[in-house]
Amino acid sequence: MRKMTLASALLASALLAGCAGGTPDCGDTDTLSVLDEAIEAEVEKYAPQTQRGTAEEFMGILDTYEISNIRTLDYDEAIDSYQCDARITYVYHDRERSVDFTYRIDTDQASGQTLIEYQNKMLNPILGYAMGF
Repeated sequence: MRKMTLASALLASALLAGCAGGTPDCGDTDTLSVLDEAIEAEVEKYAPQTQRGTAEEFMGILDTYEISNIRTLDYDEAIDSYQCDARITYVYHDRERSVDFTYRIDTDQASGQTLIEYQNKMLNPILGYAMGF
């Protein structure tokens, strides 16, 4: 299996702490809410820096993006951990873009908090297009 670089981790303690049924799976609404929060935070962070259009146009991405093609790649029952992949698709300046990305969901054995690690490349089509990377 190819090596996955996890560029960013998001501790979702407030949203997912103490989930009753163990670690939420790849398509769980709480899991997707954390990914939504990550996308929204990055779009809001980079909107003022956009080089293609206005900040308001860039913020419009939040109205068009969708996370789809969610799949469980692996489940490790011993540690209650999921390895997942999905696709993010959005429209900006009448052009649709998408990228596949992977993420991992674990539960901290000591605290019971759920951790979601995702690849920053999930945000690359959004940031690269608007920032001129």
